[in-house]
Amino acid sequence: MEQLAVEFSDLNNLYKCYMAFIKEGGLFVVTHKKYNVGQSLALSVLLPNEVTPVVVTGKVVWLSPMASHSNAPQGIGMNFLDDRQNLKDKIETLLGAMINSSEPTFTM
Repeated sequence: MEQLAVEFSDLNNLYKCYMAFIKEGGLFVVTHKKYNVGQSLALSVLLPNEVTPVVVTGKVVWLSPMASHSNAPQGIGMNFLDDRQNLKDKIETLLGAMINSSEPTFTM
């Protein structure tokens, strides 16, 4: 299974990429590489102020092309499938009340 690495240097960027509306958790990953909806990937995620990445398997649930009508960068939306290291909970703890913000994100 292919592994894709993503690093979040700050909470604002993590907020813009977190997909709180997905029950199992998910992230938007900025990438120029081509993926297909339904494709499974291992996602290595380095959260802000952490030194060790968390690895979760996921599935591509949507594509944001380069010529997107929104201001979102090109990338993919990943749904967490096998979150053994509780990445969803870690992200939600870090973001806290930001999850309910009305600030725009790269997601829906």
